[in-house]
Amino acid sequence: MNGQGVRETGSAPTVSRGLLAAVIGMGVLLAAGSLVLVSVLIHRIAHPRPAAIARPAAEPVVLPAGDYGELVLGEPAGTHVTGMVRQDGGLLAVALAGGGPDRVLLWDVQHRRIIARLILNAAAGQGAPAP
Repeated sequence: MNGQGVRETGSAPTVSRGLLAAVIGMGVLLAAGSLVLVSVLIHRIAHPRPAAIARPAAEPVVLPAGDYGELVLGEPAGTHVTGMVRQDGGLLAVALAGGGPDRVLLWDVQHRRIIARLILNAAAGQGAPAP
């Protein structure tokens, strides 16, 4: 052997059968993998996930009928609501102004409680209103 896989005495090259099988096997795997990739791409384009579709408008939160009494936030006098946004999970973000620094409350409508209070531009030494 001359180190290049060819016999010096004969004209036919000697090829390792294992190497030939590995090359053929890798070619088959490459072709199969390419077909699977193209198939998955076509399927995803034809059938988009429901999460990719735009969500409908937020539905109003409806509490069961009953006498709940008054809902008291305990904010200082002069406080007024400047905006409200419904969040996922039954939360309502309520922006308040007046009666102190501007603030945002996260209200858990279902459990009827304030779960977070964000104070904006609080002056030094001025405490947050009582929860």
